[in-house]
Amino acid sequence: MPDILFADIETFSEADLKKVGSYRYAEDPTTEIMLFPYAIDDGPEKCYDATTGEAPPRELLRALRKCASGKMKLVGQNFLMFDRQVLKNAWGIDIPPKHIIDTMVLAYRNSLPGSLDALCEVLGIPQDLAKDKAGKALIQRFCKPTPKNYKIRRYTADTHPEEWKRFVSYGKSDITSMREVFYRLPSWNDTAIENEILCVDQAMNDRGFFVDQDLAFAAIQADQQHKEEVKALARKKYGCSVTGKDFLPTLKKVAGPAFYIPNAQKATMTDLLNDPDFPDDGKELITMRLEAASTAATKYNPLLNGLSADGRRKGTVQYGGAKRTLRWAGRKFQPQNLARGFYSCESPEEIATFEKALKALKKGYAKKIYNIGQLVVSAVRPCIIPAPGKKLAVADYSNVEGRGLAWVAGEISALTTFRAGLDIYCQTAGKMFGMDPDYIKANRKDLRQIGKACELGLGYQGGVSAFLQFAKTLGLDLFEMAETMDGTFPDHIWASARRGYEWARIQEKNKKPKPGEEKANRPAYDLPKKVWMTCDSIKRMWREAHPETVRLWDDVQTAVIRAIKNPGKSYWAGAEVRENGDRAIRVVRTVKNGNPGWWLKIELPSGRFLSYPGIGLSASRNEETGEEETRIKYMGENQTTGKWGWQYSYGGKFVENIIQALCRDIMAWCMPEVEKAGYPIIMTVHDELITEVPDTDEYSADELCELMCEIRPWFRGFPLKAEGDIMYFYRK
Repeated sequence: MPDILFADIETFSEADLKKVGSYRYAEDPTTEIMLFPYAIDDGPEKCYDATTGEAPPRELLRALRKCASGKMKLVGQNFLMFDRQVLKNAWGIDIPPKHIIDTMVLAYRNSLPGSLDALCEVLGIPQDLAKDKAGKALIQRFCKPTPKNYKIRRYTADTHPEEWKRFVSYGKSDITSMREVFYRLPSWNDTAIENEILCVDQAMNDRGFFVDQDLAFAAIQADQQHKEEVKALARKKYGCSVTGKDFLPTLKKVAGPAFYIPNAQKATMTDLLNDPDFPDDGKELITMRLEAASTAATKYNPLLNGLSADGRRKGTVQYGGAKRTLRWAGRKFQPQNLARGFYSCESPEEIATFEKALKALKKGYAKKIYNIGQLVVSAVRPCIIPAPGKKLAVADYSNVEGRGLAWVAGEISALTTFRAGLDIYCQTAGKMFGMDPDYIKANRKDLRQIGKACELGLGYQGGVSAFLQFAKTLGLDLFEMAETMDGTFPDHIWASARRGYEWARIQEKNKKPKPGEEKANRPAYDLPKKVWMTCDSIKRMWREAHPETVRLWDDVQTAVIRAIKNPGKSYWAGAEVRENGDRAIRVVRTVKNGNPGWWLKIELPSGRFLSYPGIGLSASRNEETGEEETRIKYMGENQTTGKWGWQYSYGGKFVENIIQALCRDIMAWCMPEVEKAGYPIIMTVHDELITEVPDTDEYSADELCELMCEIRPWFRGFPLKAEGDIMYFYRK
C-alpha cells in the first residue's frame, strides 16, 4: 500500500448539519475549516490551525496532492460523505473516492458501529489511544454559532483560549484513535469489487436527484391547512382535541363499554378502524386523529432543507448503512421508508389520474376534489423528478429474496415455478392444500393471499406472529379464514398446532405489560384458539411443502455451532450452486495465535463475508419442548435500541441475513455495469435502481432490466428477473 495520510477536519458553519445534511452544509458560504488534524503513516499527530491565518503546512498540502493523484491513500472517519465534501468546497481540493479509505465504511463491512468512539470501545482500544469523549462539548462550543440572543455570536480561540488548546489536542487524539482503529479492523471484505461499488455509491450521492420544489411546498401548505380544519371540526363535533389527553376518554365514551381501548397508539386505532362492529362516529373520530397526527409532511422538509444550489438533493443513501447485510440505508430523507401511498399506478389511466391529483395539489384546489391527507402521503415520491430534458429509467428485482432463498436452499419446485414465470403464490397455495394452482388463481383469491403471506413471512423460520404481520398487511380476515378452512387440515398438522398453542399459552400467561400498557401486547396469543391454530397449521403446511428450506435453516445453524466449537475449520450449508460444485454457504470461526478468534465469518457465493463479532454459545430453554438447548450469541447493535450488546440468533435468522446480503450483492455487482452503459444511478431503494437518462428512445427500461439481470458466474442458475418503467416523476 502507498503512503497513508490520516486526516480529519473540524469545521464551523452557520448551517445546521443535522437539518441540511453534509452536502448542503459543505456548500454553505459560512462553512470553513478551522482545524485540520493529520498524521503521515506512523508519524506524529499534528494539527493545522486555519484560524490563525497562516498557510497550511507544505507537507500537508503535498500529501493532499498525492492523495488526489493516487500516489497516497487518505484514511479518514466518515471522510467520504462529510470531509470530502467540505475539503472540495472550502479548499478546492477534490480527492477521488477511490483514493480514500473510510474507517466507517470498513466498520460497516464487518457489522461494527460507525462512530469512532463506539469503535474504540468495541475494539478494545486502550483509554490513552481511544477517542476523547470530552470532544463533544468542544464541538458544541466552537463548531456552531451561539444562540441569537447572545452578544458573542461565535466562540473562538480569542474568546476561550484554554478550551481552544484542548480542542486542538482533541483533534490530534482523533487521529490517534482513528489510526488505531484502522490497524485493528478486519480486511477480508476490502475487495476490488466492493471498492468499485463504493465509487459508484459516491457518484450516486454526488449526483443526487432533482426535486419538484413547487409540489413539496404545496404539499406542506395543504397538509398544515388540512390539519387545522380537522382539529377544529373535531372540537366542534365531539368537544375534544384529537391530539390531546381528552381524546381517549372521548373515544371510549363514543364507542361505549362493549369495546376495550387500551391506548391511542396508531396500531390500536387501525385495528378499531378495521373492526366492522365499531361505531361510525368512533371511526370518524379516529380518522380525524390519524390525519391530524400524520407525519407525512415531515418527509418534505428533509428534501427541501438539504437542497443544493443546482436544485438537487444529494447524499441521501449510505453505503452499508444496514451494516450486517451491507444494504444501503437512508440518510435524512430516508427514501427506504416512504409510504406506498393511496394511488395505484399500474396502468396509464391510473398514472394520468394521479398526475391530475398532483396538478391540483400544486395549483391549490385539491381539497375540493381529493382527500388531502391521502394525497399528501402519496405525493412524496413524485417530488423526485428528472432534470429538464431527462427521464427516469427505473427497475426493480421481482421477488428477489424469494428467488434467492429457493436458489440457496435448492428448493426445486420453487425454482421451477420462478423459471417458468408462474405465480409463486398460487403454486405455493396449491402445493400446501393439494389444489390446482390455476383453479386457485381463477377462483380462490383467498388461498392465493394465504400463499403470499406464507412466502413473504415464513421463509426465515417465522411462526404465527410472522404470518400475522403479513396477513394483516395483505388484508386477510383471519376469523373468516379460520371458518373457511375448518376441518381441511390433516390430522397430524392440527394435533401439532394444538400442542403448539397450549405451550405458547402457558409461556405467555405471565408476560408483563410494557410501561404505559394496561395489559401485555400479545398479538399472536390474544387470538381465539381456533384462529391461532389455523395460522399455526398454515405455517406447518408451508414448512411441509418446503422441505429444502427447512433443511437449510437446520444446516446453517448446525454449521454455525460446529464452526464456533472448531475454530479454523470450514463447514458448509445450502445447495451445490458454486462454480466449483461446492455448497452455497461456508462458515468458519477465525483463529488468533492458535486460540479461538473473536469473529464468525459466513462466506457468500460472491466471496463476501458476513461478520459476527464476539461469537459464542450459551444455554437456553426451547420454548416448544422445554428442553435445554445451545443458543448462538454474538455482539451487535440492537435493532430496536441501537445499543451495542449481546444478540442471539438461530438458523432462520442467519438465513435471512444470508439471503438479504446475497440479493444485495447481486444488485451491487451490476451497478458499475449500469453506470458504464450510460445509465447514471441517482438513488437505490431496497432492490430498485433509479437512473436519470436523456429523454430519447435510445434509453429504455428494458435495457436497464437486462443490465441488472446479467448473470455472473458466481450466481449461475439464479432465476433473476427485473421489471421496470420510464417515469417523469418517481412512483411505486
